[in-house]
Amino acid sequence: MSAWETIGAIAEVIGWIGLGFGLLSLGLVLLIRIADGRWLPTEALVVDEPEGSVVRWFAEGEFHSRRLSVDERHHVANPEAEPAFYREREPEHLRLHEPPAGRRVLRLLGVVFLALAVVAGVIGVVAMLVG
Repeated sequence: MSAWETIGAIAEVIGWIGLGFGLLSLGLVLLIRIADGRWLPTEALVVDEPEGSVVRWFAEGEFHSRRLSVDERHHVANPEAEPAFYREREPEHLRLHEPPAGRRVLRLLGVVFLALAVVAGVIGVVAMLVG
């Protein structure tokens, strides 16, 4: 077995592994997106009332509001312009923190693994043509 055949075989194995992990990661991202939806940024206003604090925000052409728990109110840094995120399909749902980074990490891993598969595929083709 020549060196080029060995390089081609190793590149093929790495390519298949990269393709599998890349598609798996992007598939998980798709499932998370379907289950959790897309969260869009907005500005929220926190109003302290005698009954408790209320957060108000504008999303999808309408104003929305909901009561804040004591713990949520404690974490509000700027009551007049608090960055928040609302669910695109259900704008009445609001988060006062950024959505978890897991989806972004999985998407990045998927892209990296697919790029690795493409590079390994190119190396495998070159090794096949040269060897």
